[in-house]
Amino acid sequence: MFTLISLFGVSFSLTILLVGASFLDDFTQSNYPASHQNRIAYIIYVNAWNEKHENGEYGKSYPISPGYYLLKNYVTSLKTPTRISIYSRSARTTNGSVDTRPVTVDLKYTDNEFWNILNFKFLNGKPYSKKDVDEAQKLCVVSESLAIEQFGDSQASLDRFMEVNKINYQIIGVVKDVPKVSISAYGNVWVPFTTSTIDLKERNLSGNLAAMMLVQKKSDIIKLENELKQSIDRIDFPVGDILRIETKVTRQSDLVFNHPYAPVKGPVMYTIFSLIIFSIILIPSLNLTTINTTRISERLSEIGIRKSFGASKRALFYQFITENIILTLLGGLIAFVFAFVILKILQSLGLITAKVFPFNARIFLSGLGLCLLFGFLSGVLPATRMSKLHIVESLNENRQ
Repeated sequence: MFTLISLFGVSFSLTILLVGASFLDDFTQSNYPASHQNRIAYIIYVNAWNEKHENGEYGKSYPISPGYYLLKNYVTSLKTPTRISIYSRSARTTNGSVDTRPVTVDLKYTDNEFWNILNFKFLNGKPYSKKDVDEAQKLCVVSESLAIEQFGDSQASLDRFMEVNKINYQIIGVVKDVPKVSISAYGNVWVPFTTSTIDLKERNLSGNLAAMMLVQKKSDIIKLENELKQSIDRIDFPVGDILRIETKVTRQSDLVFNHPYAPVKGPVMYTIFSLIIFSIILIPSLNLTTINTTRISERLSEIGIRKSFGASKRALFYQFITENIILTLLGGLIAFVFAFVILKILQSLGLITAKVFPFNARIFLSGLGLCLLFGFLSGVLPATRMSKLHIVESLNENRQ
């Protein structure tokens, strides 16, 4: 019974940690379609002010999504990035049709650089070019699952037409599915943003767009932030009702820890995450410590006999620690199985990368480290206590 409870406590806690770690890893380190995520920076949100007091101070700021005027004139001119893409901030679910059959799609507007920064795997066809975007050609790229659903085969979908927002788009490419948590890349239909209803000539700082920038090396992101600030300072305010804006580059991890709509950000969010993880580790460890103490106390006579034959405190300590680590590793093995099954279910729902399982070596080694940590923390106290018992105390089983 003690062993069963110990295994359950370890496996349950580690399953939660492994699933959470896989989600976080898939979100921040996913290799598809951003194989070099650490060199990609985004401009997704902008802080804006539309009120200025008599003393010269501005009122309360509010977040907006950047518009085409802002991105085209003050972002695409930046020299630090090697590539810059303008795209819609998130995919929009909309209605369409294929051969008069109704279909619901997740539509995303992009430019041609979008395909150069992100390494989409094209199963058939190709992306649209800069010329296609400039000329507002009605072309689109679709996901593999949508192509198979509507046409039976990804190859068969090429050069076919799909009506979205009352526009007939010709399919010129099919890509491997993108996970829904990859917000910047996700969609199942991608079209040139010049085919949208956006007024590209309007002088407006806000919109529903974003910018994605690829730098030569990770350290260039700091240089990029400085250059962006200098570029924003050149804006001639007011622009509409906006009197001032501030923006900074965002990395993938910032979408979790520094989201503009989050109640707390940055170090506070990191602290909260750390406390949650610490609690998940500490509480089961304390429970397992109590269970292990009780379990080991059942073996007092064994401890006394071993001591009478010359076993040292160190030998007994290492014995109990080793036994506990082995037991914890067994619980970890069960946790790996449970986490695998849960992640497979979530994968089938499209919440993580399709056909690319996120349970990689980094997650496996982290889980193995957690198993060893569980085993050590929950075994060190009872092992220390029992190894220090005198022979007479150990042999007297009634003294517990």
